[in-house]
Amino acid sequence: MRNRFGAAHVPVPTEQAEDIVDRIKILDQSLWHQVPPEVIAEAERAAKEAPVWIARQGNGHIVAMDGPGDPEVATGDVMFIAEVAPSRG
Repeated sequence: MRNRFGAAHVPVPTEQAEDIVDRIKILDQSLWHQVPPEVIAEAERAAKEAPVWIARQGNGHIVAMDGPGDPEVATGDVMFIAEVAPSRG
């Protein structure tokens, strides 16, 4: 099943489903279908007070990470796939 962004459906508890879909901004539609469901879930959990980015690193790994400019961000080729906004509650 595909969501409104054309990406594969990620199973989410019903009461949280609308909030999560509204929180994800897809930046690269062509890479979005490659994002593992567990990375999306990790990004959603990590986005408490600040946005979290889903990105493909130069080594091909798709990860949830802090936003651009953070000293912890790996150097090299990073392609940002999506942004997960902070939770509302």
